Amino acid sequence: MTAPVVEEIDFDAMFEQITAQLEQEAEARIVPPLLRLWDGDWNLRGVVKREISCSVQWLNNETGTASLEMPLDYYLSEWLVDVDGRPTSNVHLTVDKDGARWSGLMDELQIHKNDKGVRYVRVIFKHDYEHLKHILVWSNPFLPAEIQWPRLWVCWSQHVRWALKTTLLVNLMRLESSLWMLPDDPLDPAQWFNFDQSTWGMVVKPDITEDRSVGGIVHARFKNMHEASRRITADAQLTWEPRRYLDGDPPPWPGANVKHGCLVWDLVDNSAFTTGTSFGGNQFDGLLREFVNIHGDGLTETVETVADPNVPELYTTPGARGSDPAMPGVVWFDGEHTGIQTSMFSYRPAQDVGVVGGGHSAPGVNEAISATIIGIVGFLGSLIGQSQIGPAVDAVLRPLYMDTLFAWGKWKSPGRAQRLGWSHYHERIAEGSDRAYTLSWLLAMRAAMWATREQTRCTITVTDNAPWRIGQNGLGHCFLGTRVGFTVLGMKPGRIFVEQISELKLEWDRSTAPLWKLQIGQREPEDPVMKALELLQDFFGMLQDLGVM
Repeated sequence: MTAPVVEEIDFDAMFEQITAQLEQEAEARIVPPLLRLWDGDWNLRGVVKREISCSVQWLNNETGTASLEMPLDYYLSEWLVDVDGRPTSNVHLTVDKDGARWSGLMDELQIHKNDKGVRYVRVIFKHDYEHLKHILVWSNPFLPAEIQWPRLWVCWSQHVRWALKTTLLVNLMRLESSLWMLPDDPLDPAQWFNFDQSTWGMVVKPDITEDRSVGGIVHARFKNMHEASRRITADAQLTWEPRRYLDGDPPPWPGANVKHGCLVWDLVDNSAFTTGTSFGGNQFDGLLREFVNIHGDGLTETVETVADPNVPELYTTPGARGSDPAMPGVVWFDGEHTGIQTSMFSYRPAQDVGVVGGGHSAPGVNEAISATIIGIVGFLGSLIGQSQIGPAVDAVLRPLYMDTLFAWGKWKSPGRAQRLGWSHYHERIAEGSDRAYTLSWLLAMRAAMWATREQTRCTITVTDNAPWRIGQNGLGHCFLGTRVGFTVLGMKPGRIFVEQISELKLEWDRSTAPLWKLQIGQREPEDPVMKALELLQDFFGMLQDLGVM
């Protein structure tokens, strides 16, 4: 019997290969981002090479900003300042770094002179997410503004991602096809009744992956798309992802035919919190694989742990980068020698274990009582020749029975109560739940429980590639909306918190290399009064749209 042949390993060659790869990654990390300025028609005006400083910001489902400073004598600065000489007043900025692309529209142009006589240009841009705030959701996007029936746009689906993308698509169709309004150029016949998406300025990316998002209802009556979707995306942990398509880019989806500069909208699930992800754990036992289960009543929400001994294939593939939401592989450990430079951690326990909503009886209850009284009293009155007495008796009894049956409802979370202990806050009013057992009441109750949930937030400044790289399209391990883990000094040893990346900011100047700053966890308004007003405006506006106020 011959002995098996054992393949020899050239350790020197392998060492050289690993060393070369590390050097290549180190060089790629410090390469400055690609900055390009475009005019309003997406004609390239130049690549920025003499920036004094630049800062770009990604926000999860909100408009980020960018600030660019350049010398006043730079040719691109001269082009920007020549407002009257430019054929288009709009200016677009794109920033490409590690597979990620930031694109936005100029919001303000400033010319500064400091105390030393140095002049420079500062340009403020708003991220392309801002477009969602300028797209109205019509009650009926297929009819002209003068004929809007039915009163409210309602789109329900078992997968809310489909409902949101469909809502955006039909309203883009209304805008881009010029079905009932004059197009941008009325003398161009191609712009009338234009349903050719290859000529549109914005398109919605079709679903080419399985949609596992939770069910939900999209409703609006001339709200902008941001307002109509912000609560839904927060609840379902979905992330709007607008990306400009530029000549030379791979197609946004197989077979896509879109024009240069087109804004492609997608709604991505980087969280996977309903298909299996991690909400925490520890570094000794590992991250627990869990998923959120929303029960049939639309209110009860539980986190269930499932057995999953399999490590995602992504982590076993040599050279592959990224983070599988089913098992987040990006975890920053806080300590003296770590990639975390600065951090701020905030934790808020859950508040009330129950919510109460209502005030007016459910639709049809008061009317049914009134009809019953009128019918019975009218029948009895007819026996004595007074058949018209029914309405009179009903008018007398109305103050006694109005809004007494099915006018209030309460829902409690036993799991939250057990988590908090026996001494806890008991209940609160669900703002905006004016009429019980209606769609608005259900949404208000759900939102009240969401607003009082347990929250953890952490803002950290990390060194790129220590050990994780931030980027997209296979060039980074994590990006906006990705679930990542982190530890906090002072907490229980080994405790790992897992949250979404809700904000990214990329900063650099002439003297420092690009530096990523990220915020992990839910972003909340700093002023609690403003937060309360935001909730009130959202749900009272919904009640008015539904016609119950």
